[in-house]
Amino acid sequence: MVVDEVAEIITMPDYEACVSDTNPDTSAPTVSDVAMKQLHDYVAVIARLYRNNPFHNFEHASHVTMSVSKLLSRIVAPREEQGDEKSQEAFLHDHTYGITSDPLTQFAVVLSALIHDVDHRGVPNFVLCKEDLNLAAVYREKSVAEQNSVDLAWNALMDPTFDDLRRCIYGDESEMKRFRQLLVNSVMATDIFDKELGILRKKRWDKAFQ
Repeated sequence: MVVDEVAEIITMPDYEACVSDTNPDTSAPTVSDVAMKQLHDYVAVIARLYRNNPFHNFEHASHVTMSVSKLLSRIVAPREEQGDEKSQEAFLHDHTYGITSDPLTQFAVVLSALIHDVDHRGVPNFVLCKEDLNLAAVYREKSVAEQNSVDLAWNALMDPTFDDLRRCIYGDESEMKRFRQLLVNSVMATDIFDKELGILRKKRWDKAFQ
Protein backbone atom coordinates (compact mmCIF):
# COMPACT_ATOMS: atom_id res chain seq x y z
CA MET A 1 0.00 0.00 0.00
CA VAL A 2 1.48 3.28 -1.13
CA VAL A 3 -0.22 5.23 1.65
CA ASP A 4 1.50 3.05 4.24
CA GLU A 5 4.86 4.22 2.90
CA VAL A 6 4.29 7.85 3.88
CA ALA A 7 7.23 8.63 6.15
CA GLU A 8 7.37 11.12 8.99
CA ILE A 9 11.07 11.74 8.38
CA ILE A 10 13.12 11.45 5.19
CA THR A 11 16.83 11.67 5.91
CA MET A 12 18.68 14.16 3.73
CA PRO A 13 22.36 13.70 2.85
CA ASP A 14 24.99 15.73 4.66
CA TYR A 15 26.70 18.58 2.87
CA GLU A 16 29.83 17.54 1.01
CA ALA A 17 32.02 20.35 -0.27
CA CYS A 18 33.79 17.99 -2.67
CA VAL A 19 30.62 17.51 -4.71
CA SER A 20 29.48 21.12 -4.69
CA ASP A 21 28.65 22.30 -8.19
CA THR A 22 30.52 25.53 -7.46
CA ASN A 23 33.73 23.69 -6.63
CA PRO A 24 36.24 24.40 -9.44
CA ASP A 25 37.88 21.00 -8.87
CA THR A 26 34.76 19.13 -9.93
CA SER A 27 32.88 18.97 -13.20
CA ALA A 28 29.14 18.67 -13.61
CA PRO A 29 27.95 15.13 -14.31
CA THR A 30 26.80 14.46 -17.83
CA VAL A 31 23.67 12.62 -18.87
CA SER A 32 24.06 10.31 -21.84
CA ASP A 33 22.02 10.73 -24.99
CA VAL A 34 20.49 7.32 -24.31
CA ALA A 35 19.29 8.39 -20.87
CA MET A 36 17.91 11.65 -22.24
CA LYS A 37 16.02 9.72 -24.91
CA GLN A 38 14.62 7.41 -22.23
CA LEU A 39 13.54 10.41 -20.15
CA HIS A 40 11.73 11.82 -23.18
CA ASP A 41 10.08 8.45 -23.77
CA TYR A 42 9.09 8.13 -20.11
CA VAL A 43 7.40 11.53 -20.13
CA ALA A 44 5.53 10.41 -23.26
CA VAL A 45 4.40 7.26 -21.43
CA ILE A 46 3.18 9.37 -18.51
CA ALA A 47 1.33 11.69 -20.89
CA ARG A 48 -0.53 8.73 -22.37
CA LEU A 49 -1.53 7.55 -18.91
CA TYR A 50 -3.46 10.77 -18.33
CA ARG A 51 -7.13 10.86 -19.28
CA ASN A 52 -8.88 13.52 -21.31
CA ASN A 53 -10.48 15.26 -18.33
CA PRO A 54 -11.53 18.91 -18.30
CA PHE A 55 -9.03 19.65 -15.52
CA HIS A 56 -7.04 16.69 -14.16
CA ASN A 57 -5.26 16.13 -17.46
CA PHE A 58 -1.70 16.20 -18.77
CA GLU A 59 -1.88 19.93 -19.47
CA HIS A 60 -2.66 20.50 -15.79
CA ALA A 61 0.23 18.22 -14.79
CA SER A 62 2.55 20.17 -17.10
CA HIS A 63 1.52 23.47 -15.51
CA VAL A 64 2.13 22.08 -12.02
CA THR A 65 5.51 20.69 -13.07
CA MET A 66 6.63 24.04 -14.50
CA SER A 67 5.46 25.83 -11.35
CA VAL A 68 7.34 23.44 -9.07
CA SER A 69 10.46 23.79 -11.19
CA LYS A 70 10.19 27.58 -10.94
CA LEU A 71 9.71 27.46 -7.17
CA LEU A 72 12.77 25.26 -6.77
CA SER A 73 14.83 27.66 -8.87
CA ARG A 74 13.90 30.51 -6.54
CA ILE A 75 15.42 28.88 -3.45
CA VAL A 76 18.36 31.25 -3.21
CA ALA A 77 20.92 32.20 -0.57
CA PRO A 78 20.40 35.30 1.58
CA ARG A 79 22.40 38.26 0.32
CA GLU A 80 24.40 38.84 3.48
CA GLU A 81 27.89 37.36 3.45
CA GLN A 82 28.69 34.48 5.75
CA GLY A 83 31.79 34.19 7.93
CA ASP A 84 34.73 31.91 7.39
CA GLU A 85 33.21 29.10 9.43
CA LYS A 86 31.01 27.94 6.59
CA SER A 87 31.20 28.36 2.87
CA GLN A 88 28.27 29.99 1.12
CA GLU A 89 27.31 26.61 -0.32
CA ALA A 90 27.32 24.96 3.09
CA PHE A 91 25.22 27.76 4.53
CA LEU A 92 22.75 27.47 1.67
CA HIS A 93 22.56 23.72 2.24
CA ASP A 94 21.53 24.30 5.86
CA HIS A 95 19.27 27.24 5.01
CA THR A 96 17.19 25.10 2.62
CA TYR A 97 17.31 21.93 4.74
CA GLY A 98 19.58 20.27 2.20
CA ILE A 99 17.35 20.73 -0.83
CA THR A 100 19.66 22.95 -2.89
CA SER A 101 22.58 20.51 -2.75
CA ASP A 102 20.56 17.35 -3.32
CA PRO A 103 19.66 16.75 -6.99
CA LEU A 104 17.75 13.59 -6.08
CA THR A 105 15.27 15.56 -3.96
CA GLN A 106 14.86 18.21 -6.63
CA PHE A 107 14.22 15.65 -9.36
CA ALA A 108 11.82 13.65 -7.16
CA VAL A 109 9.74 16.73 -6.39
CA VAL A 110 9.54 17.75 -10.07
CA LEU A 111 8.70 14.19 -11.14
CA SER A 112 6.01 14.02 -8.44
CA ALA A 113 4.38 17.07 -9.97
CA LEU A 114 4.38 15.39 -13.37
CA ILE A 115 2.82 12.13 -12.18
CA HIS A 116 0.53 13.32 -9.39
CA ASP A 117 -2.71 12.94 -11.38
CA VAL A 118 -1.84 9.97 -13.62
CA ASP A 119 -5.01 8.08 -14.66
CA HIS A 120 -7.19 10.54 -12.74
CA ARG A 121 -10.86 9.91 -13.49
CA GLY A 122 -11.89 13.53 -13.10
CA VAL A 123 -13.85 12.94 -9.89
CA PRO A 124 -12.92 13.23 -6.19
CA ASN A 125 -11.99 10.12 -4.25
CA PHE A 126 -15.34 9.72 -2.49
CA VAL A 127 -17.05 9.56 -5.89
CA LEU A 128 -14.34 7.32 -7.35
CA CYS A 129 -14.89 4.82 -4.54
CA LYS A 130 -18.52 4.53 -5.60
CA GLU A 131 -17.82 4.35 -9.33
CA ASP A 132 -14.92 1.86 -9.24
CA LEU A 133 -15.44 -0.62 -6.42
CA ASN A 134 -12.50 -2.79 -7.46
CA LEU A 135 -10.01 0.09 -7.41
CA ALA A 136 -11.44 1.30 -4.11
CA ALA A 137 -10.97 -2.15 -2.60
CA VAL A 138 -7.36 -2.36 -3.78
CA TYR A 139 -6.49 0.85 -1.95
CA ARG A 140 -8.83 0.37 1.04
CA GLU A 141 -10.86 3.43 -0.05
CA LYS A 142 -8.05 5.75 1.06
CA SER A 143 -6.42 8.28 -1.29
CA VAL A 144 -7.41 5.96 -4.13
CA ALA A 145 -6.53 8.28 -7.02
CA GLU A 146 -3.17 9.27 -5.54
CA GLN A 147 -2.09 5.72 -4.73
CA ASN A 148 -3.11 4.58 -8.18
CA SER A 149 -1.07 7.39 -9.76
CA VAL A 150 2.06 6.41 -7.83
CA ASP A 151 1.70 2.73 -8.69
CA LEU A 152 1.17 3.32 -12.42
CA ALA A 153 4.00 5.84 -12.74
CA TRP A 154 6.42 3.75 -10.67
CA ASN A 155 5.66 0.56 -12.56
CA ALA A 156 6.27 2.40 -15.83
CA LEU A 157 9.63 3.69 -14.57
CA MET A 158 10.67 0.17 -13.57
CA ASP A 159 10.27 -1.05 -17.15
CA PRO A 160 13.55 -2.46 -18.54
CA THR A 161 13.46 0.10 -21.35
CA PHE A 162 14.32 2.78 -18.78
CA ASP A 163 17.41 1.12 -17.27
CA ASP A 164 19.78 3.95 -18.24
CA LEU A 165 17.37 6.58 -16.95
CA ARG A 166 17.09 4.87 -13.57
CA ARG A 167 20.89 4.66 -13.28
CA CYS A 168 20.99 8.44 -13.68
CA ILE A 169 18.40 8.93 -10.94
CA TYR A 170 19.88 6.69 -8.24
CA GLY A 171 23.09 4.74 -7.86
CA ASP A 172 22.26 2.15 -5.24
CA GLU A 173 19.38 0.64 -3.27
CA SER A 174 19.51 3.22 -0.47
CA GLU A 175 19.18 6.08 -2.96
CA MET A 176 16.37 4.22 -4.71
CA LYS A 177 14.48 3.86 -1.42
CA ARG A 178 14.94 7.55 -0.59
CA PHE A 179 13.83 8.49 -4.10
CA ARG A 180 10.65 6.45 -3.69
CA GLN A 181 10.03 7.93 -0.23
CA LEU A 182 10.27 11.44 -1.66
CA LEU A 183 7.99 10.52 -4.54
CA VAL A 184 5.38 8.87 -2.32
CA ASN A 185 5.35 11.64 0.28
CA SER A 186 5.06 14.33 -2.39
CA VAL A 187 2.22 12.74 -4.34
CA MET A 188 0.28 11.68 -1.25
CA ALA A 189 0.50 15.26 0.02
CA THR A 190 -1.69 16.29 -2.93
CA ASP A 191 -4.67 14.56 -1.29
CA ILE A 192 -5.81 17.61 0.65
CA PHE A 193 -9.21 16.13 1.54
CA ASP A 194 -8.01 13.13 3.56
CA LYS A 195 -8.36 14.28 7.19
CA GLU A 196 -5.96 11.71 8.62
CA LEU A 197 -3.16 12.61 6.18
CA GLY A 198 -3.85 16.29 6.80
CA ILE A 199 -3.47 15.85 10.56
CA LEU A 200 -0.22 13.93 10.08
CA ARG A 201 1.17 16.71 7.84
CA LYS A 202 0.24 19.39 10.39
CA LYS A 203 1.86 17.41 13.20
CA ARG A 204 5.07 17.00 11.16
CA TRP A 205 5.12 20.73 10.41
CA ASP A 206 4.64 21.63 14.07
CA LYS A 207 7.27 19.15 15.15
CA ALA A 208 9.79 20.49 12.63
CA PHE A 209 9.25 24.24 13.01
CA GLN A 210 7.82 24.85 16.48
